[in-house]
Amino acid sequence: MTVNILISTIDEGIQRVPEVLLDPVPGITWRISHQYTGVQPPELPSGLLREDVSVERQPGKGVTRSRNHALGMADADIALFSDDDVRYTPHDMQTLRRTFDENPGVDVAIFKIRTLPGEPEYRDYPAERITLTRAPVVGTPQIAFRVDRVRAAGVRFDERFGGRDGFLHSSSNERIFVHDCLQAGLNVTYFPEYIVQHPHHSSIDGIPNYDTIRVRMYGAVDARLNGWISVPKAFAGTLTNLPKIVRNRKNPAAYLTERLSASLYILRTGAPQGSHQAGK
Repeated sequence: MTVNILISTIDEGIQRVPEVLLDPVPGITWRISHQYTGVQPPELPSGLLREDVSVERQPGKGVTRSRNHALGMADADIALFSDDDVRYTPHDMQTLRRTFDENPGVDVAIFKIRTLPGEPEYRDYPAERITLTRAPVVGTPQIAFRVDRVRAAGVRFDERFGGRDGFLHSSSNERIFVHDCLQAGLNVTYFPEYIVQHPHHSSIDGIPNYDTIRVRMYGAVDARLNGWISVPKAFAGTLTNLPKIVRNRKNPAAYLTERLSASLYILRTGAPQGSHQAGK
């Protein structure tokens, strides 16, 4: 069973990628999608000049665009999404292969993330295996999949999240990817086993709960998962959360406008090709 590790990185992040790689192992290859925002891409570090490593460059930015580029590079039986700040062990690769070998009916597997020593768990993980019917909150490095089945289903990342225009933060694009896999009829199963190490922090952790970025994300994700019901929910949610909104010094009219505008943006622009948007 062959494996691709699909790494997305941007600009000088490419310099960190050699630290992610394990020693060469038969059947495991590394596919790197490298975005660059300058006139020319940075020089590749010598640690990537290996037969088991492929790098493709693309100008511009947008993490979901990079994920889709990496997805297009996949040519193995199994692929695992990755970043330039994670770490693996040989045991992780054994876990990955064994899981798919022992579970031929599983199309997408969700694993656990190890944090650094002294850090709390990445999140509160269930202790038992679960065949999912709804998309949970996940991190990208938790997601592994059978390449041919995801590709046949036409599932891709929604590039409106974390896109080049900056309107929507990239947070929750992974949940939407899993949602689309489920809507496409794929078997998505959570396995209570660690697959990767990643620092506990998230890119959205430092953003206050009622910041415009978070409010827009809430409205956009609601629309993406639940369709047009997100519009009345924006009004109801504003009323329900009014005390908290005021306590956090957020203008309730601004909260409603931000949440509603993001929902309407998702609904008006429609589901991108290969996705399965609710309410369509």
